[in-house]
Amino acid sequence: MPNRIVIRGAETVTMDEALGDFASADILIEDGAIKAVAPTVDAANAEVIDASGMIALPGIIDAHTCLWQTVLRGYVPDLWPGGYYSKFLPLRTRFTAEDNYHAAYVGGFEMLSYGTTTVVDYCHDIRGPGYADASIEALRSTGIRHLFTYSFMAVHADDFPGANARYDDARRVYDKFHDPKGLTEIAFGVDSIGGPGLEKQLAFARALNAPSCIHVNETGTIDKLHARDFLGPDLLVIHGNLITNAELELMARARMPLCLTPTADTQGTPADVVRRAMERGVDVVFGCDIPCTIASDTLGQLRVMFNVQGFLDGVIERSFSSVLGRRPTPRPGLPLLLPRKLLEIATIGAARVLGLDDRIGSLAPGKRADIVLIRKGPFGDSVVRDPCAHVLLQTSPRDIDTVLVDGAFRMRGGVLQGFDAEKAAAMIDASRKRLLAAA
Repeated sequence: MPNRIVIRGAETVTMDEALGDFASADILIEDGAIKAVAPTVDAANAEVIDASGMIALPGIIDAHTCLWQTVLRGYVPDLWPGGYYSKFLPLRTRFTAEDNYHAAYVGGFEMLSYGTTTVVDYCHDIRGPGYADASIEALRSTGIRHLFTYSFMAVHADDFPGANARYDDARRVYDKFHDPKGLTEIAFGVDSIGGPGLEKQLAFARALNAPSCIHVNETGTIDKLHARDFLGPDLLVIHGNLITNAELELMARARMPLCLTPTADTQGTPADVVRRAMERGVDVVFGCDIPCTIASDTLGQLRVMFNVQGFLDGVIERSFSSVLGRRPTPRPGLPLLLPRKLLEIATIGAARVLGLDDRIGSLAPGKRADIVLIRKGPFGDSVVRDPCAHVLLQTSPRDIDTVLVDGAFRMRGGVLQGFDAEKAAAMIDASRKRLLAAA
């Protein structure tokens, strides 16, 4: 008999254009896949989840996070002074593969607790053979879906025996772990512009048809990549605050997406690139980025973006028109990021950018069952006017009741499944004591 689960009576946001939303729906899951979404589903012999009083939506996707930093969360409380580069990143020379395991184990469970079911884990702490393996094995033990990004950005000094050993290790990791039918897929992070290995690294990733990403923090980088014929939909730009409009147009023509990390990219830096990119047809996604500064709460980062973009929209509108009263008059594109749009970006939008939309991103028959159930109470109404606005603006992590990944319970009744809090605390304590004592 197949493994069957039915979610009963949830207010449902499918993010599927054909299905739309339901004031109340049943979601039938069979062997990890969604079989039906309808007001009523016949589900004999299925385990029943009573979701009355809850909102169901696709699992949240974080498009760029560095989970290896989780063991030193809070070490960089303020990004403005530059301590991330001068004090934090040098600590990588003290990391062991075990520290990577500790960080990914705790970080993966933390993300699940916030309703994130897929994480793009960018790891630029691969000092030698075994480091990537440790991170991936930890992620697998949490049950979170992950696109592990093996970064070629080197840690000096490292333990690789020669110039080509990192490539050999990257290929070994890809061959060992990449599984499009499972929860683990592999991507690659390439050097920033000017890095000596950029061309070779990008060619390596493209030979495997693997996605890759590049950090862009300067004006002119996209022009230089374009001149070398490096642009493409498989290369995700991270940050991009200083990208010009002309460069964004190049990205749009190449269908090259952009990932903004709201807290990191609004602390003293220009954040207007989101509107400029979207107006020119560039797909934009979001991520948490740096657990050494913030919690790995992707929904929380969407809330940051909602408020920052709302502020920027008002500033821009006032600079070009007469505004009477506190706020400009709404019109198409103003405000840019309503709650539904942000949740759409963090589900089906991110899935499309990452090439995962055939499996996840919406609640539709045939998709894998990555689902989040969020309680409307105790302070919410039994029926809400806008479920997306309610999730983004009226709830907190305490309201996340159930998280399923590939049809398996990862949180149930507000309790993480398989998470050992004492073990996690011991992991963090052991890594912090050694790393910070060494510092």
